[in-house]
Amino acid sequence: MHDKTIPPPGADNNSDVPQADHILRRQRGLGVIKTLTGTDNPDAFARKLEADNGALGSFVLDFVMGDLWSRDQLSRRDRNLIVLAILGALHQTNQLANFVRAGINHGLTPEEIREVMIHLSAYAGFPRALDAMAEINRQLAALGHAPEAEGLPGSDRLSNVQRRARGAEVMGRLSGNDAADPDEVLNALAGKLGPIGEYGIDFVFGEVWARPQLSRRDRSLIVISILTALGCTEELDIHIPAAARHGLTKIELEELMLTALAYAGAPRAVDGMRKVVEHTE
Repeated sequence: MHDKTIPPPGADNNSDVPQADHILRRQRGLGVIKTLTGTDNPDAFARKLEADNGALGSFVLDFVMGDLWSRDQLSRRDRNLIVLAILGALHQTNQLANFVRAGINHGLTPEEIREVMIHLSAYAGFPRALDAMAEINRQLAALGHAPEAEGLPGSDRLSNVQRRARGAEVMGRLSGNDAADPDEVLNALAGKLGPIGEYGIDFVFGEVWARPQLSRRDRSLIVISILTALGCTEELDIHIPAAARHGLTKIELEELMLTALAYAGAPRAVDGMRKVVEHTE
């Protein structure tokens, strides 16, 4: 948990304070490493991380794990969901592997972890989603969560009418325009986008968003994480207000951007935080 008793930088000129602060941050970081990796010896993990990466490894332990992951404003399950989405969007499959075991340890199910990559296909493209899914399947199999002999289940076989109706419901809820007629929703919100509007409402909303394997709240976390990582700030104008309709709070959205600081970089996180502030004040 986040230790709110630690004074902010510059609050005390006592030369012993920075060292004491660092000890607490390192202790918190080691606690996160233990849950993230499942290791019984986080000290050995930390020593190797620093030996291999120098100061970069120290910052992972003390800042990413000790500061950010230890904050209690967002559950570790949700933070893990965000990191999986960001790493998938950025095509960081090597790093993605580290957060599959972590996701299981932090309360995500194998189905939910795979579902992140299904949602990724609509917002970062199928090539990245397929590469990420391949790595996730390798890691889950190593953890004893391989698919059954017949493989993973396919999508629901929906008619065009069903896709449009489901898409209109999702899009209406997301936008706050709960019109009963699917075509009315399409004309109001996607009519200027040509065939992208039609396929968007039918596939992105009617098939992907409407899947029950993740809550709409979780899907908002995933989409905002992906859009932030990719620098798609104009799309955040749509999805941050939608996230509030799906139950996410301003504090949770701020925590998403704080997590993006470590996994997508400061410029992307700052741009995303500006949008959170703009739409939640």
